[in-house]
Amino acid sequence: MLGVAAAILGQPVLAQPDDKVTYLLPAPREAIVLAPFLLAEQEGRYRREKLDVRFVVVPGGFNVGEALARGEGDLGGASGDTPILLRAADLPVKGIALLGWHSFLTLVTRHDSFETSGSFEGKAIDVPSLKDTSYYAVQKMAEGSSGSSLRISTQARPPAELIAALGSRRIDGFIGTVDWGVKAEREGVRLDYRELDAIYPAMAQAIMASETTIAAKPKVLRRFVRATLQVIRQIARDPEGAAMRYEAAVPSSGYSHAEIVRIFGLLATHVYGDLKLLGRYDEATVRSAEGELLERKLVIRRRSASDYFTNSVVGR
Repeated sequence: MLGVAAAILGQPVLAQPDDKVTYLLPAPREAIVLAPFLLAEQEGRYRREKLDVRFVVVPGGFNVGEALARGEGDLGGASGDTPILLRAADLPVKGIALLGWHSFLTLVTRHDSFETSGSFEGKAIDVPSLKDTSYYAVQKMAEGSSGSSLRISTQARPPAELIAALGSRRIDGFIGTVDWGVKAEREGVRLDYRELDAIYPAMAQAIMASETTIAAKPKVLRRFVRATLQVIRQIARDPEGAAMRYEAAVPSSGYSHAEIVRIFGLLATHVYGDLKLLGRYDEATVRSAEGELLERKLVIRRRSASDYFTNSVVGR
């Protein structure tokens, strides 16, 4: 009515201001595996959804969840199983969208190490941490090998050391992100990439929000998720075109055009997966992840699946 009255009186109709959204990133936005957020902003997709998005870096997914619980942001990112750990700490934060049907982490191995036997027996598979999903997955691999002789690194290697060790053929593989593998390929080593969730119930990156925000701003969250998932579909369907836009947005990324195309292609295959299922949580996977964390005594009791995630924001 206000707009109609203003038009009749010859007064300009004021546009509604965009909804302000603060998104907490667990790593710098320029990280290539976070490209969907950067491209969605650069291409104006958030603005078209009437959102004014501010990105803030809060290192570490659990720290992001803690900040969301304190009301320091509207949305934030972490791995898909992080809400299980947050709930164990009595923090009312849950996942509202998964940015891929497969795990964010990938098993990257030298082709020549597995070409003949295909077995993990006696292989050196290193990890970035001895206290996260990557290490738990290696333990699961060891349990599944006859004789349990899979060699596991006794100390965490930072990403740069993992990349160097694989590129120089000092290890047989590592668990990390696909862009680390592409960097190792610069040394001429031929690598294979396998979805980690085939071995361990790991999940993709998640968009999280507090229960308070989910109840108060469901439409705002839905618009943010929609814009972000649009870019993921775009990357998956046209890695070449997405690479060109990413290069324009991050000219100092340190990757060649061919490497960016390859990274986006690997993400499409080994992380994003079935685009029809994009965004949605799978309850069976969440339950399996909860079981693994219970076994390691990182959580002490089972909870309702609705404590950990909701698919209501993504919809059907």
